[in-house]
Amino acid sequence: MKKRILACVGFLITLPVCGQGMDDVEKISVYGQTPLSTSTVSEYSAFGSVQTINAQALSQSQAISLAEHMKNQLVSLHINDVQNNPFQPDVQYRGFTASPLLGLPQGISVYLNGVRFNEPFGDTVNWDLIPLAALDTVALYSGSNPAFGQNTLGGALALQTKNGFSYTQNELEARFGSFGQQQFTVQSGGNQGNWGYYFVANNYQEDGWRDHSESELQQMLATLSYASDVRTIDFTFSANNNEMLGNGAIPEQLAELAGRNAIYTQPDKTETSFQQFSIKTDNVINEQTSWQANIYYRQNEINNINGDDSDYEECESGTLYSLCEEGEDDSLERVHFVGYDEDVWLSELSDIDADEVDGTFNTGFTDSESYGAALQWVRLSHFDASDSLFSFDNEFIFGLGADQAQISFTSNTEFAILHNDSINDDRSVTGIGLYDTDSRVSLKVKTKQHYLYFLNAITLAEDFTLNLAGRYNYADVSMKDQIESGKGSLNGEHVFHRFNPAISVNYQLNQQYAVKLSYSESSRTPSPAELSCADEEDPCKLPNAFVADPPLEQVVAKTTEVSLHYDITNFSAVATVFSTLSYQDIIFQQAGEKSNEGYFINLDKTQRQGVELAFSKQLGDVDFGVSYNLLKATFESPFVSFSPVNPLGPNREVNPGDEIPGQPKHQFKLHANWQFNDEINVGTEFLYASSSYYRGDEANENKKISAYAVTNIYLNYQINEQLRLSAKVDNLFDRHFDTFGTYGEADEVLGELYPDTEFTEYFVGPSRPRSISVSVNYQF
Repeated sequence: MKKRILACVGFLITLPVCGQGMDDVEKISVYGQTPLSTSTVSEYSAFGSVQTINAQALSQSQAISLAEHMKNQLVSLHINDVQNNPFQPDVQYRGFTASPLLGLPQGISVYLNGVRFNEPFGDTVNWDLIPLAALDTVALYSGSNPAFGQNTLGGALALQTKNGFSYTQNELEARFGSFGQQQFTVQSGGNQGNWGYYFVANNYQEDGWRDHSESELQQMLATLSYASDVRTIDFTFSANNNEMLGNGAIPEQLAELAGRNAIYTQPDKTETSFQQFSIKTDNVINEQTSWQANIYYRQNEINNINGDDSDYEECESGTLYSLCEEGEDDSLERVHFVGYDEDVWLSELSDIDADEVDGTFNTGFTDSESYGAALQWVRLSHFDASDSLFSFDNEFIFGLGADQAQISFTSNTEFAILHNDSINDDRSVTGIGLYDTDSRVSLKVKTKQHYLYFLNAITLAEDFTLNLAGRYNYADVSMKDQIESGKGSLNGEHVFHRFNPAISVNYQLNQQYAVKLSYSESSRTPSPAELSCADEEDPCKLPNAFVADPPLEQVVAKTTEVSLHYDITNFSAVATVFSTLSYQDIIFQQAGEKSNEGYFINLDKTQRQGVELAFSKQLGDVDFGVSYNLLKATFESPFVSFSPVNPLGPNREVNPGDEIPGQPKHQFKLHANWQFNDEINVGTEFLYASSSYYRGDEANENKKISAYAVTNIYLNYQINEQLRLSAKVDNLFDRHFDTFGTYGEADEVLGELYPDTEFTEYFVGPSRPRSISVSVNYQF
C-alpha cells in the first residue's frame, strides 16, 4: 500500500507538465457540509472527497436511471445487476451497498432534499422512486461522515431537486428504444416575484430484454417555492406508482442452451406505491447567523411477488398424502395448512396430487409510514488577533432531529404448481389456494431515531481548514408479532446509541495543490428486517419470512482518508488513498438451496481499502475524464460460511484477507464529450471492471465472474432553440458479460427438460445486450 501511495503522489507531482500554459484559477465547486446545509464551502474544506453531477450532465448522457449514470461517471462506484432491471440495481461504492434488496450490507445513506431516503424497514434504497428529470444536483460524499447519520459507513448520496428558481423552462420529451422502451416526460418551472413552481411527470415502460420482464413507472414531483433576501421555503410533494419485473440470475448452462434472455422461474415482481411531502426552509438572521429546518411525511407500500420452485416433498400414509419438509434430524415433517387443523392432509383438501405441487408463490407486503423533523443552526465568526497567524474564521453548525416510522409487514407462502412440463413452458407458478402455516409472518414495527450533531470548521490564513464534527444517535426498535406471543415470537425491544466523531485537516499548499487528511466514524443500527432474521437454528427467506431473534450488534465504521488535489484552468486531478474498518458488520448467511434463504450474523471485522486516481480536462471543444480505482474489500476475522450450495460443499472456512464477493478489485472509466459545433455534441462512456467472486464464495475457493468492458455512445442535435433530437447506443459492441453471480440448484427445475446437460451450481446476472434509444425534446 505504501508503494501505491507514493505512486499517487508522483502522479500528481508530474501533472503540471500536462497543464503547461494554463492559467491558475481558484477552485469554485462548492458543497454543503450536512444534509440540511445551504451555505457552501469549497471542496477543499469539505470532509473527504465529493463527486458531483448536475442536471445538464444527466440530460446529456441520456441515462434512464440515476444508477446508470453514476455507474459510468463516478469513481469507485459499481453496479451488480442482480434483478436485471435498470431500476433495481445493487449500487456498490467503495465496497458498501445501497440496494432495494434485503440481505445486503447496506452502508450508504441517501438523502433527497435533506430528507433521509433509506427505507425504515431494511435501510434499503428504492431507486425507482427517484424521477431522474427532477434532479438538479447529485453529490456523493466519501467516508464515514457522521454528519450524514445512520448508514453512512462508506459514503452518503445527497440529491437536490429543481425548483422554480433553478429551472425556468417548459419541456416535453419522448423516448423510444429497444425492447419496447417508451418514455414520456413533461416538466415545467418558473417564478414571479417571491414565488416559484416546478412540476415533473414521467411515464416509463419497457418489455425488458429478459423474457417476461416488463416494467412500468409512473413518477411525479411538484415544488412550490418562496424566496426573499432572508428566507427560502420549498414545499415538495412526490408520488410514484411503479411495477417492476426483474427475474434475476439464471444458471450458466441455461444461458447457453436457451439464450441469455431466458429466465429461471417467474414472476419476480415488485410494486411500489409511494408518496412524500416535505417542507424545507433556510432563514438568514444576520450576516453571521442562519438556521435551516425540514419536516416530512412519507408513506410507501411495497408488494413483493415471487414465483419459485419448491423445497417441499411428497409424503404419504396409506391412502393419505401431503407435503413434507426436512426437520432438524433430517426426518420428514408434514406441513400445516393455514386455517386447518394440524393433522389435515393435502388429499383431504384438494384433488391435486402432491407430486404436482412443485412450486411456491411467495408474497410479502410492507406498509411503512414515517415522519420526522430536523433543525440546524449556523454561526459564522471571525476572530482577530494582534498576530495575524492567530486570526481565523469559524463556522459552527449545531443540529438535532427525530425520525419515527410505523411499519406493517406480512408475508405468505402459497403452495403452487410450476409450469415446467416442456422447454416451451414459461416456468411461472399457479397457486392452489393453500398456504404454509410455518411461513406466515405478520409483524408490526415501530422505530424511533433521535440525534444531535455539530460541525466546527476553523479556517486559518485562507489556506488551512480544521474540521471537527460529531453526532450522537439514539435508536429504539420495537417489534410486535401479530401471530404468536411469548417465547418463539418476533416480539422484541432493541435500543442502540453511539457518539461518532470526525476530524479533518485541509491545507491549500498553493494555487494548484491542496492536501486533505480525514478520520471519521459512523454507525448503523440493525434494521428490523435483520433483527427478525438472525437465528441460525431457524433461517428465513427474504423478504418472505422472519424468525425469533437473537440480538445483533450495531455496525461501526472507521475511515481514514488522504487525498492530493491539483487544479488549474481546464484541468483537475485528484489522488486518494482510503481505508475503512467495519466492526460487527452484518452479513447474510445463505442456509438453503435458494440464495434468499438464510440468516444474518455479525462479523468481528471487515475492511475496505483502496486507491483512486481521477482527472478531467477540457481540450478545445472536448471535455473528458478518466478514473481508476483499486479496491481491496476483505474479511478480517475468521468465520464459517454455511453456503450449502457451494460447488465444494457447505461450511467453508473464511480466513482474514479473503475478499468480499461481488467487488471488482480494479475499475477503469473514461467519458468524453465533443461539442462538434453549436448544434451537435457527441459523447462516449467506457467502463472496465475486473473479475470478482460469486456471492456465496466468501472463502475465495472457486472460479470468478470474468472481467468485462463495455462502451456506450450518445449524440445530441439541437435542431433549433426549441427542438433537440438525441440518440444513444448502450453496449455498442454487444459484449456478453456478467455483473453478478451466486449459487443455486437448477436440477430440480431443469434436469428433466435438458436430460443431457449436467447443471452446475453457478447462477449469473447477464448483461443487457446492445440497445438503442432515440428521444425528441421540445422546450417552450
